Amino acid sequence: MAITKYPAKHNAAKVAANLGLSEGLVYLKGDILKERHDTDVELTFRQESNFYYLTGFAEHDAHVIYNLKTQKLTLLPYRLPDDHIMWMGMPPTEAELLAKYDVDEIVWSTDLVSAINNSGASTLYALHESDVPKDISLKANTDLLKEAIVNARLYKSAYEIEVMRKINHISSNAHVALMKAAKNCQSEVELDALFRYETARFGARAQAYEPIVGVGVNAATLHYGRNSASFNGNYDQLCLVDAGAELGCYASDITRTFPLNGKYAGDAKTLYSIVLDMQKAVLSALKPGVQWEDMHRLAAKISVEGLQKAGLLKAEFTVQEMLEKHVAAVCFPHGLGHGIGLDVHDVGGYPIGVQRIQEPGIRYLRMRRQLEAGFVVTVEPGIYFTKFILDEAKSNAEISKYFNWDVVERFSKLGGVRIEDCVVITETGIDNLTIAPKEMAEIEAIMA
Repeated sequence: MAITKYPAKHNAAKVAANLGLSEGLVYLKGDILKERHDTDVELTFRQESNFYYLTGFAEHDAHVIYNLKTQKLTLLPYRLPDDHIMWMGMPPTEAELLAKYDVDEIVWSTDLVSAINNSGASTLYALHESDVPKDISLKANTDLLKEAIVNARLYKSAYEIEVMRKINHISSNAHVALMKAAKNCQSEVELDALFRYETARFGARAQAYEPIVGVGVNAATLHYGRNSASFNGNYDQLCLVDAGAELGCYASDITRTFPLNGKYAGDAKTLYSIVLDMQKAVLSALKPGVQWEDMHRLAAKISVEGLQKAGLLKAEFTVQEMLEKHVAAVCFPHGLGHGIGLDVHDVGGYPIGVQRIQEPGIRYLRMRRQLEAGFVVTVEPGIYFTKFILDEAKSNAEISKYFNWDVVERFSKLGGVRIEDCVVITETGIDNLTIAPKEMAEIEAIMA
């Protein structure tokens, strides 16, 4: 479908349906323009995600109200003072704003209190008590709105999926550009800069999160962000790139791991194959009705099988015993993935009353839900050789006995491998939004 006007009224109606109320006023405050400490240098502005969901409006210091009785959506943009126009440019007119945004009415932010007081509603539903405007005559309720918005944002509309498809394609192509350039680059920061350039030139100026570019042992740090190491002429290393840009506030999140010299070989090939098998097993099993935690356990099982076959885990122990002893978490210490949408780690991971599973590895799972059609999730298994985790395992007699530590030491120089895609849960399976290649032969052909 063609990407047209952001469907703000459709989203507001979803939130209203979740509230289940026939009267009242939903109110959200947009983010404000911030400046660097003790300066007048403006920080990059990014709209608050819930506000964007109800408006599609990405400008600062705005407000929105939605009347549950009349179903009227009112956008209240910041009114630029006349003496700021020479710095900021001519602001849009009310007519221009109505033409651009899917709202029923434009009221300037200076008239916020009167717009609320004259709405005819008796209750104002807001997210935070600190957001509630002073001098309003309505009763304020901050208990109900959050869950109503979360449960609306969980299920992505066709419009949202197409925006996310577009940004996943832009980011996928940027990953390919890094693969092509790697042999001629000198450092992690050079690849970082290239990714930002490749996404920006196709309209995605913002990153959904700070890119992770880790070569060799740096890949073993899950949220490595220094991106400052030089290759020092050593191209016989794996490079892990976890990066995704943002379009219209919607995120992508993609990880690819490739050899700087363009050829998977030896232990690197073995390790990559295990992680790819982990991801393929999960992708094949995803569908509505599946429990997300079961997908994590499936990935852990494939990891143990692969590590045992490769000789890192001893052959005399069963896979089931090692899973029960949480051996998988030593090399797969994070959760399988998470919801994604207006935030890279999107809302709704844990429904009210659902607790984290207090077991190694899976305790970091960012979502614990039964999958439903319309969810968008990341699938990002990985195997890492993180020194402090390995040291703890080696000193724990109950865990240490399962490992061939000389083989682990050999593999540990690789750092780690992660492979990550963004997928939509459909009625029958998945729609993979990520098109960056991940088969070894494909990546090698690109890098040749």
